[in-house]
Amino acid sequence: MASSDIVRLSDDILLMVFKLVCEEHQAAFDDYLQKENAFISRHWDDWGDYSDRDYERWQFELADLLSSGNIDDSPPRSALSQAMSVCKHWYLLLSQTPSMWTVLEISFREGAAALEHARTFLQRSGSCLIQITLLWDDPTWIVPFDRDEIAGEGGLPPISREEIMAGVHLAMVIQELYAHVHRWREFTLRTTSITHTYQALSLMSRPSVHPARELVKLHLQSVHNPRHAAHYVNEPSLFLGSAPPVRDLLLFGISWAWPSSSMMSSNLVNLRIHYNAYDNEDGEILRTGAEVEMFSQFLGALVNLRTLALEVDLESFDTDTIELPRLHSLAIKSGSMSSWAVEFLQNVQMPDLRILTLWVITEGPGSAEGLLDELVDLTNSEDSEDPLELDELHLFNFAYCADAELLHRLYTQMPTVKTLTLGPGANAHNLALAMGLLPTPYGLSDLPLPGLQTLIVFDVPKHVVRRIVLERQSLALPLEELYYRYREGDESEGIPDDWQHQVEKCHRIGCLKSTRYTDVVARQWSYLV
Repeated sequence: MASSDIVRLSDDILLMVFKLVCEEHQAAFDDYLQKENAFISRHWDDWGDYSDRDYERWQFELADLLSSGNIDDSPPRSALSQAMSVCKHWYLLLSQTPSMWTVLEISFREGAAALEHARTFLQRSGSCLIQITLLWDDPTWIVPFDRDEIAGEGGLPPISREEIMAGVHLAMVIQELYAHVHRWREFTLRTTSITHTYQALSLMSRPSVHPARELVKLHLQSVHNPRHAAHYVNEPSLFLGSAPPVRDLLLFGISWAWPSSSMMSSNLVNLRIHYNAYDNEDGEILRTGAEVEMFSQFLGALVNLRTLALEVDLESFDTDTIELPRLHSLAIKSGSMSSWAVEFLQNVQMPDLRILTLWVITEGPGSAEGLLDELVDLTNSEDSEDPLELDELHLFNFAYCADAELLHRLYTQMPTVKTLTLGPGANAHNLALAMGLLPTPYGLSDLPLPGLQTLIVFDVPKHVVRRIVLERQSLALPLEELYYRYREGDESEGIPDDWQHQVEKCHRIGCLKSTRYTDVVARQWSYLV
């Protein structure tokens, strides 16, 4: 009966059903792209905060991974492929409907068949705009290295035959797809091999007969690899001769110098850069003066930029004034925060900035030195014609013993802040930042963060959280939302829970999806009862 019902369905209804199924598959595929790798226990963008222990631990993990022989973590199978195998009618209907072929997903696991997959897709999609995702992300292609051993006599180990052949397949696929670059709507490339990364970037830097005039989303991800893709002065830029109207640009493990200046234009709305280049001779972070200058120049052209995430290390950001008039959200994650972030905040005018996220990678008393001082200056309405007025402030790993008076001054100058996050990583240093929320004996006008509605705190003792809730409620509106996690070893027994009902939504944080600032700010965690 079920089969006869299917036969009676019109082609229009069948296509509607297939499109719904494809949407479900796309959601599952997006989840796959963001989920933790089951074999190396890492999200795709977890890496980059390197220390000697990180390298040593990764070397052991990679050795275990190689010896296990079980590293398959394949993406979900295409819904269209499964539907086409049901019957001849479905096969003909789908293969002759170009609008069903707008999303292409190819993995290195397809081997030599990847090229035929691309060709068949391009033929079936006709003239439709297309969304492409290429996953060349085998973790065994990562070459871990210790900074002290980069220039060792043995050098880097030779790449395997499997990696070489995968690079050949990737090159052939990109060449085939690049002939249709004028139809690219979205393009995502994820690689783990630095060799594959350079191959792909070079192929996408060739002149094309048809310009990439429809490309609005470009995500280039060189992941899980401490060696990032640098760009040199004489090398061509991506999409040479084109001016793609990219609105969403992600460069992970890839220099900001790869895109052409025409890509860094008023079209760009969302930008995320994660880039640290290591010199192959001495292991020191290498950024040419031309790269840094280019970085400041292209920022100045992004007049419509709304979100900016910079996960970079710079020695300085000494530049002329840059205006980002529409920037709404800024995230900075760096191991050299005190070297350049202060200058960035000084030299970049962001009148519409409402969300600020700061993650200090390197722990130490001077790791965030000067940042709070600069925030005090920026939020001072008496000395500034256009003071910074934030809605949300998120601080991660702020291992900085802030002066209590300075912290109090900062908090009292931020009456518009509604959400404050004291994220994981700072351990006991979050205590000082949390204690700054306690009211002073001088009355309501001196209340720190008087407009605070949502508080998210990690590694702060329970009795301090209780004090914050109870002591602030008599001077300001009670908190609407409170999410908290005790630090390890916190003695919480005997502390009454009389404060929890004072907050509309009060939850104790359990397991985090990850410690990535994006997940914490998005509240991706479980709760403890």
